Amino acid sequence: MVRERWLSKRAIFLHVSVLIFVPACALAAWWQITRAQDGNGLSYLYSVEWPVFAILAAYFWWMLIHTDYDTVGLKGMQNEAALAATEIEPTTESAAMVPVPSQARHDVVVDDPELAAYNARLAQLSEQGPKTWRSPETHVARRST
Repeated sequence: MVRERWLSKRAIFLHVSVLIFVPACALAAWWQITRAQDGNGLSYLYSVEWPVFAILAAYFWWMLIHTDYDTVGLKGMQNEAALAATEIEPTTESAAMVPVPSQARHDVVVDDPELAAYNARLAQLSEQGPKTWRSPETHVARRST
């Protein structure tokens, strides 16, 4: 693992990049300091900016070297899903506590008529698809004032 971290192609590229970029930033900072001493006021800002770039480059190099790509990002989510799929199936007691997805609950009887009307409206809107300027919603419910 350590060898992959420090000696992989990606790591070698990062090492070479930081070994070129940081001295280049130091050289640019020295150049801006000499320009500032010659009377260019804006170069004082640049003489501080270049070392900040070098520090950021070193920080990002360190973070990129030490990031474990098996646990972060898309690959990490895929590995986590594969691990979850290989776990032991839940028992009937723990399965009863898991919420049922909404697609599998169409046969649920609702006692509240207001909630039933709301669910019917949501189902109608879902069948119509998204409301866009090409297919605007025709029915608009307004409150009476």
